[in-house]
Amino acid sequence: MSNLYLQLLEIPGNHKPEKGLPYTARAYIAIKASSIEKVDEVELTISEECRTSEEVEEAADLLIEELKTIKKQGATFFKKENEARRKRAGKS
Repeated sequence: MSNLYLQLLEIPGNHKPEKGLPYTARAYIAIKASSIEKVDEVELTISEECRTSEEVEEAADLLIEELKTIKKQGATFFKKENEARRKRAGKS
């Protein structure tokens, strides 16, 4: 199984009218790569579009909370699995 690496995908704003319509900067939290060999490839964004540093902070906080939930789910899952394994071992 590969490791996932995260990055902030930055899209600069256009502040020069001669280069087309102006637009604000935006950013996404993204999966950078699924292995160390692909560190420059963005494969998937995992946040909504962020237009301020506060929005990036909110998106990161949301991901942290989701990871905490997954951590708790994992602990519960393996606790149940270990109990079931011990019960099966006791019946053998």
